[in-house]
Amino acid sequence: MKPEEGIRFLRQFQELLAEGGFVATYKFALMQALADLSVEHQAAQDGSLRLHVDQLAEKFVEYYWNQARPFHDRVLRQNTKGQAEVLLRIQDYRSLSDGKLGQLQADRAAWQKLIRRVAAIIVKMPLWRLQIVGNRKNEFLYREAEYRDRSLRLLPGVPDAFRAFHPMLTSMIRGGWISQIHRIGANKPVLGAQAELEDFLFGTDRRSLERFTAVIRAHQSRECFYCGKRVTGQGDLDHFIPWSRYPLDLGHNFVYAHKGCNNAKRDHLAAVTHLERWRIQNLDEGHSLAKAFEREGLSSDLERSVLIARWAYEQGCASGARLWVRDSEFEDCDYRWQSALAAPSALRLAAEDASPRYEG
Repeated sequence: MKPEEGIRFLRQFQELLAEGGFVATYKFALMQALADLSVEHQAAQDGSLRLHVDQLAEKFVEYYWNQARPFHDRVLRQNTKGQAEVLLRIQDYRSLSDGKLGQLQADRAAWQKLIRRVAAIIVKMPLWRLQIVGNRKNEFLYREAEYRDRSLRLLPGVPDAFRAFHPMLTSMIRGGWISQIHRIGANKPVLGAQAELEDFLFGTDRRSLERFTAVIRAHQSRECFYCGKRVTGQGDLDHFIPWSRYPLDLGHNFVYAHKGCNNAKRDHLAAVTHLERWRIQNLDEGHSLAKAFEREGLSSDLERSVLIARWAYEQGCASGARLWVRDSEFEDCDYRWQSALAAPSALRLAAEDASPRYEG
């Protein structure tokens, strides 16, 4: 992407956030979904990316799942004219699955029914209103005329821009989302400090992390992922691709580590040797982990985790990131990450066969 193209994209995106005319939080969720899916999927040769509305709906459910819980003593409003319909649908399904997203996803019939309902709301509500600023439509992300077979096409260069600026755009979107929640009058009696609200809306469900910890700890035989020594205390569950780079809890992105190793790594990408070990644990042995996650009702997606890791190291290599080795030791991010992450061909074919197929 040329620098001037990136600047133009950011200016248009900023204008959309500042003057888009928001009455609900759907537009923020849609913008975040487009950004995340651009990371998790490969663009076409011309730089475009076609996305099915069911893929957008899956993202909406992920974003709103925890937000459908009570904040203090009530569920926050996400629409100035009443509760957002997506929240109401998700609340119904939370009660059916004991609040566990992974458990609902394992029930394919119920999951697909919810996705279809949310997809219909997306097509009816935010999809064709997102790119309207004032009374003018600026179709710089996708074009209504290119919508077909329940899918839209991100224009050439847009997926690349989302990938390049993902952390910045996520911060902008979340800031707007939080401001919208504050603007809705019905929320004012229960809202606390902004930091508390942000953690509720976009933070991690600690109860799920406890169950993740048990699975990963057993899989690693209580050994620290980074130093290989036995963990005698409680230990930490670490996001291998740091939460600050891509804020999403997926089972295969977690490793179990000493608290000291986790604190030393912080928000850095891990060194190539750690990346190769992560590949072995989460690709070569990934299907046994996936079964354990499913038994606990936890969310996981092996192929998606690999694509996120590939994106993170691509970005790190492009920006000259330093990779954490141990303690205060670092190394340069160079081409070696590609071979470290390369999965055996049989595993790649298995992942492709397991990937979802969307029908019109």
